[in-house]
Amino acid sequence: MPTTNFPRLVSDIGGTNARFAIEVSACNFVKVTILKCRDYPTLAQAITHYLQSSGYPQVKHAALAVPSPIVDDTLFMVNSPWHRSSMSQTKTDAGLDSLIFLNDFHALALSIPHIPTENLVKIGGQEADHSKPICIIGPGTGLGMATLLKHPTSEEYFAIPAEGGRSSFAAASEEEFELWKFAHSRFSHVSVERLLSGPGLQLIYEALCTKQNPPIEKMLDPSEITHLGITNQCYICKQTLDHFCRILGTTASNLACISSSFGGVYIGGGIIPQILDYFVKSDFHARFVDKGRYRTYLAKMPIYVIAHDYPAMLGSSYALDTYLNKHYIP
Repeated sequence: MPTTNFPRLVSDIGGTNARFAIEVSACNFVKVTILKCRDYPTLAQAITHYLQSSGYPQVKHAALAVPSPIVDDTLFMVNSPWHRSSMSQTKTDAGLDSLIFLNDFHALALSIPHIPTENLVKIGGQEADHSKPICIIGPGTGLGMATLLKHPTSEEYFAIPAEGGRSSFAAASEEEFELWKFAHSRFSHVSVERLLSGPGLQLIYEALCTKQNPPIEKMLDPSEITHLGITNQCYICKQTLDHFCRILGTTASNLACISSSFGGVYIGGGIIPQILDYFVKSDFHARFVDKGRYRTYLAKMPIYVIAHDYPAMLGSSYALDTYLNKHYIP
């Protein structure tokens, strides 16, 4: 990537935390800082506070990866306290000359070619065909999805962000149908994100407790559910994780079939890297290939878990560099 307009600001903003970094040269990040979104009334105030405290107040170019579809001038960050932020007003209030926004999984998709191989954990399939589409899925505060395409004659990439987390949850077993019924009693539409997310872990846990009748004295945090599950300290937490991994397997295979992702199926988000050993041994891959006559087709697709601390920053960097030098967002 051309080295221009440094230092620059890049970010990976989730529903709970905002991760900021200063890019001093291509993909060289310093002053990586995590801020709690709820501690700042606006996104612009968080940016301004970070730049001032980082010692780089002169930064004028930024790329922000956000948990929102990019529609006109408004960010619809439904899982964030910065819901319905104005992009143009944020740029003005933060005092930036150029500011681009990307859906967080748009940025994650663009990061894939730049992630070192040591930060990828392969859990199935043949070797990736880099000329073929790549799909990305990841549960965290919400559920993100995207597709990445490579230019046929150059090393340029183009990402297609999606709101696949809003697609309808489809049960693949009687137990999952019971989960759907529990969720449907509470929500008019049961999206797959209702189960494949941090709040989804809590919903599955609550549904299992309701069915098996142990009292819930206090709702566990998602991190508590995962910890008690992977350490086998709570049977219902372990059941919750098992359902979670199976449902992710089905959902990932649906996306892989839709996009024919022989370039690789990449799993990101905040949850799976935290339970990686458990996940690798789970029923995820068995459910991923459970497509009847298409079992062999799915079994060939390479699957990787992203084990990089800040991958979306790599994608934000690529997008910002392309925007500043070629005047489009890839």
